[in-house]
Amino acid sequence: MDHIETLIEHMSLFNFSPYETRAYCALLQKSPLNGHEVSRAAGIPPSKIYETLHRLHQKGAVLIYHSESTLYAPVPYQDLLASLQKRTEMAFQAVAQELGQLGKESDDSLTWSLTGTVNIIDIMARIISRTTQCVYAALWDQELAVLASVLIEAHQRGVELQIAVYGTFHLGVPHTYDLTLCGQSAQERLGGRRLAVLIGDRQEACVAEFTASGGGQGIWTRNTVIALLATEYAKEDIMGRSLINELGEERYQALRRENPQLAAMLRFEE
Repeated sequence: MDHIETLIEHMSLFNFSPYETRAYCALLQKSPLNGHEVSRAAGIPPSKIYETLHRLHQKGAVLIYHSESTLYAPVPYQDLLASLQKRTEMAFQAVAQELGQLGKESDDSLTWSLTGTVNIIDIMARIISRTTQCVYAALWDQELAVLASVLIEAHQRGVELQIAVYGTFHLGVPHTYDLTLCGQSAQERLGGRRLAVLIGDRQEACVAEFTASGGGQGIWTRNTVIALLATEYAKEDIMGRSLINELGEERYQALRRENPQLAAMLRFEE
């Protein structure tokens, strides 16, 4: 996709047609031009050019000089972008206000399915951003690379973090726990899959499974029972690793080999 095609795609978000974007870009590169010159420069059919320029003028993107031959010039792109930003922000605020006035009737006990790593991590980030008291989580390096900034922001506004880290990522805030060995054990049991959980204020949870190939599926819910279960999962992993550290890795590995109950819990699961 060339530069103009990329602009066409992006400008469509601001209700600019492909012809309008092409004409505006042509004028940015050279102006003033008359209608026929804009048509040639932008590759727009002559039958469409004056309609296109008229719409650009209505949108505040083009200046018109009326003379023997009508000439056109672009509004400086900085000014156009500032205008578009202001209009977008006003529309966003108006929509937010109108949506906020709608009545709410929903069942918070439902559990919603999530598909795709990007969608899952986006939900996790939104949970963190609206959390006011505490975040419990058990996360891997791959998720933390994206969520680190929003977790640090939460810490800075006074949210308590309790984060189990299955990897080497250094978050640099209090109450993060190195669970690298637990992560390795989990991947052995799950055939390379990664289980991650994140809970906000003990009432909103995202639980996800990521595959070695990069795929992901999960659930998001405000069901407080599931949130409690996910919180206890993170706590148990943190406490379990702390106990293993006290016991010593050599003794722990011996128990894995010798204790049938422990061996059953740690075996590979299809």
